[in-house]
Amino acid sequence: MKKILKTHVGNLKGHLRLYNATLDSFLGTNEFSMNNAGRDRFGFETGDEDQIKLFAIGNHLPSVSKQEVSDHLFTAQQYLMLWQHALIQPVGEIVPFTYQGVDFAIPTSGKIQSIPSLEWLEMIYLTIVTGRYQDLNLLMDLLNSGQVFSPSELQALHCEIVLHMLGLKDSEDISAAINQLTTLIDSKESLNQGKWAPVHAITITLGFFDVMKTVHQQDQDAYRKAMYRALEMHKEWWTHDKDFSQIAQGYVAMPLLAAAKYAYEKYGFTLDFECGYLPSYIYQN
Repeated sequence: MKKILKTHVGNLKGHLRLYNATLDSFLGTNEFSMNNAGRDRFGFETGDEDQIKLFAIGNHLPSVSKQEVSDHLFTAQQYLMLWQHALIQPVGEIVPFTYQGVDFAIPTSGKIQSIPSLEWLEMIYLTIVTGRYQDLNLLMDLLNSGQVFSPSELQALHCEIVLHMLGLKDSEDISAAINQLTTLIDSKESLNQGKWAPVHAITITLGFFDVMKTVHQQDQDAYRKAMYRALEMHKEWWTHDKDFSQIAQGYVAMPLLAAAKYAYEKYGFTLDFECGYLPSYIYQN
């Protein structure tokens, strides 16, 4: 029997109420769109957010099936890409969409966006985990066209390191980037980028890097140990503050789920433990 790494997610009755309330909100928003006679509006952005929340909470609820949880994840990615297409395609074009047999024609807006890099990386993780790799082209175009920004040096380094380790954009010198990150963590200057910024760099950035390094070394035993440590650090990050620990985003380790998907598809790597932060039925699907 596999050992189990416990999560910080508790009060399942309360989370079931939150899950049901979020689902009701999602369905209500879609119903509102269906009542719009013009069929030219749909809540893709809020739908994406709701479905990610439903996925993260539902994954921990015994009453929600794995298929339902998986459906939430894939619907979130679908809504994300429809939202992005409607935003960035030139004005005058149409994004077609069908919901419950009703056809919508969403007009495009041709906007230039300004997306914080941490938010943009969540789009990357979601797309990798769902295996819809062709959509990475659109997301990388956002980066390459200057529509993604990092508000701090630590976040810029985080983005550089993650993209390099996922093989999406080579760093000019990944060793230098890691050294720069660790030097910044040790300096007082990092505190100017946010009270908890150094903790994020240690628990999330370096945890992800250590996992992906073992994947590239094709060492499954080292990968399993690094993933276990990284999930412990994920828990440390998401429980460093009582209010912070209630954010559903922390209920699943999306960066590490993307790493697990990468490791499983490329080398067939599996884990010798179970953890609710990292549902195997998702990354092995």
